[in-house]
Amino acid sequence: MLSVQDANTIIAFLSAAYNATQDAEARAEFHRLANELRKASGQPTE
Repeated sequence: MLSVQDANTIIAFLSAAYNATQDAEARAEFHRLANELRKASGQPTE
């Protein structure tokens, strides 16, 4: 299992990428990846 701290560190990088683009498809993929990291670390999805 991925630690919450490690997942949140990676999610912070994904958040920067999410905010750097206006492309809806890219944003949806960043959001999906963040939720997969949340699941892997036992956190609720958003």
